[in-house]
Amino acid sequence: MTQSWTGASLASRFKHRFIYALIFVGGRFLAYLFLYPLVLVYTLSPSIRAKSRVYIQKRFAPKNAWQAFKHAYLLNLTFARTLTDRAALGILGRADIVSSKEDRSLCQRLADQHQGVIMLTAHCGCWQQAAACLDFFNAPKYVVYYRNPKDNDKMVHEHRSQKAPFTFINPASSFGGVVEMMAALRHGGVLCAMGDRTFGAPGNSVPVKFLGQTAYLPYSFYRLAACTGAPVAVMFFPWLGGGRFGAEIAGVFTVPERGAAKHGYEEFAQKFADALEVFCVKYPYQFFNYYNFWETNESCKP
Repeated sequence: MTQSWTGASLASRFKHRFIYALIFVGGRFLAYLFLYPLVLVYTLSPSIRAKSRVYIQKRFAPKNAWQAFKHAYLLNLTFARTLTDRAALGILGRADIVSSKEDRSLCQRLADQHQGVIMLTAHCGCWQQAAACLDFFNAPKYVVYYRNPKDNDKMVHEHRSQKAPFTFINPASSFGGVVEMMAALRHGGVLCAMGDRTFGAPGNSVPVKFLGQTAYLPYSFYRLAACTGAPVAVMFFPWLGGGRFGAEIAGVFTVPERGAAKHGYEEFAQKFADALEVFCVKYPYQFFNYYNFWETNESCKP
């Protein structure tokens, strides 16, 4: 079994600060150069490779240990680059966001309905930068986010010593933050959350087909959409290299009331899983959910 997700950083505070210094002195590309040996050292560790082993097996079906190592290295290297770009956005204040006019217009139309919007994304691409660049939604923003005290990586606004451009909702708070989520939606806000990781007990998930096998995804956001009438917008933010990332709508749907039974919301979790699978096919080294959600007894622990 793979290890449970905790949200703690792998790198020390010193290593993070060293990368930040490289960005400040020579920009993101100087920091990129340092990542090659650093990621190699991390990927040589069996415990680090174990975190992505299940995804690599299902996505790439490597034929030998060398292929598995190569895929793990490229996955970890891409993740390190996205984290470097997040720091660069905070330190240098520059990022190129690529999105279509149609997607931007659709985002605004959803916000203009004043029913709130549940924006579901996943631990893939540049979701970290996207949280700081949600200007295409002209509405108050709320981010469902649990932060481990051992997380050493600064968010974009922290590099600037500024207030976050959104309000945090802690899923480890009373009732899992549901009261705050419902209030945000009823005030017409955009609720940003991760649809690919169950926070809490495994019973909070429903089965879906993902990369050819059964995986388990949370259903609570679809239940929340049914209760509030808020539409669900599935969005992903692929890393496009060198400080560029996309903002793509993968689907928009509403959820009718299905009662409290979780099996009534499986079809909507499957819609999300299908969109995520398309993303993983197109960007195979940008799925950074480093825990095994193909196992029913694997849950996130705060």
